[in-house]
Amino acid sequence: MQNKVLNIKPISKRNSLFLITLGTLLLGICFTLNYWFWADFKIQLTLIMLASGVVFFIGVLKKLEPKVSIKLTPQMMIYYHRCGSWQVRWQDITRFGRVGSNMLTQRVELSFIGIRLNNIQCIADNISPRLANRLLHEQKELLAVAIRSQDITLQQAIIDFSPYTLDNKQYKGPVAAWLYRTEVLLKAYGYHLYLPEDSLDREIAEFITLLNQCKNYSVVHD
Repeated sequence: MQNKVLNIKPISKRNSLFLITLGTLLLGICFTLNYWFWADFKIQLTLIMLASGVVFFIGVLKKLEPKVSIKLTPQMMIYYHRCGSWQVRWQDITRFGRVGSNMLTQRVELSFIGIRLNNIQCIADNISPRLANRLLHEQKELLAVAIRSQDITLQQAIIDFSPYTLDNKQYKGPVAAWLYRTEVLLKAYGYHLYLPEDSLDREIAEFITLLNQCKNYSVVHD
């Protein structure tokens, strides 16, 4: 892997152009049919137009996703989101794992890869308020499962925007709220960072293997 960069193209980008084209085509057909049959089939045509609009909108959202979701270099991994990015060096990572929770007698596997860090400070300084704010909303699934499995309380799941102090440095706003949320999720699942499955280009187990290979390489060649 020396001097090599691996660019991971997310599954979520696939079929974006197809969905945009299909949605546009369906909307065009609907508008044409409206001219002839609107008086007799208002409800049916309205439902078809709504469905066509949803298809088009999903395609646009897929298109807006970054072309590369994760970059793996010999020194670090970088996660790209449409709202920003974060990066962390391999030596700051303790381990990777599939995120899951025990509910009664059943093990529930979630569609995330967890990343445990040596110290959250390494990422607190390079995450933007915009991305931190977005992640707070995207982690609702993790919170819901943690509450149901009683790993955290409902009170702990409430967003906390009070200042967060870390190594004598104070963080405010969305970044502070995200750092508090990170503590809660660490308690529930044992990880600081979470990679959603739709940001990957292969199965979760295969991607964890790839991440471990990259980390091991960095240790050997450090």
